Amino acid sequence: MNRLGLMVDLSHVSQATMKEALEVSNAPVIFSHSSVYSICKNPRNVPDHILKKVAVNGGVVMVSFYNHFLTCSENASVKDVVDHINHVRKIAGVEHVGIGADFDGVNKLPEGLGDVSRYPQLFAELLTDPTWSLDDLKLLAGHNLLRVMRDVEKVRVAMSKRKVPPYEEEVPPSQLEGLTACSYKFTKDPDDS
Repeated sequence: MNRLGLMVDLSHVSQATMKEALEVSNAPVIFSHSSVYSICKNPRNVPDHILKKVAVNGGVVMVSFYNHFLTCSENASVKDVVDHINHVRKIAGVEHVGIGADFDGVNKLPEGLGDVSRYPQLFAELLTDPTWSLDDLKLLAGHNLLRVMRDVEKVRVAMSKRKVPPYEEEVPPSQLEGLTACSYKFTKDPDDS
């Protein structure tokens, strides 16, 4: 993925996969919609030791607004989102936190954050904390993710210049027989060497 310039998104993976991906990726990774494990012990959330690795990697954790990832319950508030954002900032740094609301993928959202039109309330709440500057909020609102995109592309270009080919491992067709529901049978064109 690094060689192709694809961002590695670690939301939905196990903590073991988070750790392993961070150990091998040359490019920054993202968590497009995950929250903080130390606040809500949901296995989809990111533990502190991984947050520290994300900082070293240069990646970004984009906080999900899903109530069950924020409070491990049916109910959550804007303050709960702020708690997760502040925790990522505290452990990984302001350059490694973003917003990954997941409005299109969840059915339980915090009171007062039902859609993107409510972002001003989130930013207003963050601004009540004097440690948040307008420049910090710009990072949170998207500049961190844009930096990751640029850095992922830099890694792709550097690997290409070093003539590192994309990694291809073909799955033997015998392992794919009858697995059409979740697997694809790839064939390589004989002229494509």
